[in-house]
Amino acid sequence: MVVNRWMQTAISKLTRLGLTEYEAKAYTALLKENPASAYEIAKNSGIPTSKIYEVINKLISKEIVQSIHGERSKMFIPVSPEELIKGFRSSMNDNLQAVEAELKGVKTGLDTSYTWRIKDYSSFILRGRRMIDTARETILIMIWKKEMNALSEILLDAEQRGTKVAVVHYGATNIKITSLYRHPVEETIYTERDTRGFTLIADSKEVLTGKIDGPEEVEAIWSMNEGLVMLAEDYIRHDIYFMKIAKRFNPLLKEKFGERFEKLLDLYIDE
Repeated sequence: MVVNRWMQTAISKLTRLGLTEYEAKAYTALLKENPASAYEIAKNSGIPTSKIYEVINKLISKEIVQSIHGERSKMFIPVSPEELIKGFRSSMNDNLQAVEAELKGVKTGLDTSYTWRIKDYSSFILRGRRMIDTARETILIMIWKKEMNALSEILLDAEQRGTKVAVVHYGATNIKITSLYRHPVEETIYTERDTRGFTLIADSKEVLTGKIDGPEEVEAIWSMNEGLVMLAEDYIRHDIYFMKIAKRFNPLLKEKFGERFEKLLDLYIDE
C-alpha cells in the first residue's frame, strides 16, 4: 500500500484523538475507497489480515464504521469526517464535564512554590494565551512587538469582557488597549543584551516571565509562587508609575537626568 502525505498526516492526527494506528489506517483507507470488504481494507491500509476483523469490530463499536451487506460478502463504510469530529467533540466535552465534577470533590493542597521552566516558543505563547483567556480581574503585561502581535487579539478580548488590562510596551504599537504605556527609555538592559523581555501577571495569582533571544529562543518560567508573583507585579507597577510621571513632567525630567535619561539609568551615582 502506498501511503501518501495526506494519509500519513491524517493517521498521525487520529492517533492523537485516541484511535490506535491500525484503527486510523483502516478509517483513512475506507475514506479513500468505500464500501470495502475486510480483505480490501486490509490490502488498502497495510493492516495484517489476521488483525483486520478485530480492528473493524473496534471501529464499529466506536460508531466510526458501519457494516452493510454486499452481493457476496459483508462490506463496510466509514462515517463522514464531519460526523467523526462531531462525535469526538461531544465525547470530549462529556468526559471533561465528568472529570470536572469528580475533581471538585477531591480536596487537595495546591503546591504553589514551584516554577515551571519553558524553553519552547510555541508553548510559551500558548501559556500566555491561556493566562490571558482565563484572567477575570486584572492583567499586567510587559511586552515587545513580536509577542504583542501574537497576543493582541486575546488581550483585546480580555478587556472587552471586563478584565482590567495594563500594558507596558517597548516600541510603537497600534493596539487599542485603554491603559497602554510605551516605555520611554531606549537604552534598557534588553537592548544592551539584544534580547526581548516579557512579564505577564494574571489576577495577581500567576506569572509568566522570561527573555526571548532572536526570533524564538526562549528562557522563561511560569509560577504561582506568591513571592515571585508579587515581585513581578511590583516591577510592572513601578514601570507604569514612572511612565505616568514621565508623561506629565518630561521636560523637567530631561533637564534633571539628560535628554536620554542617562543620569537616571546610572544606578551607582545619584546627582
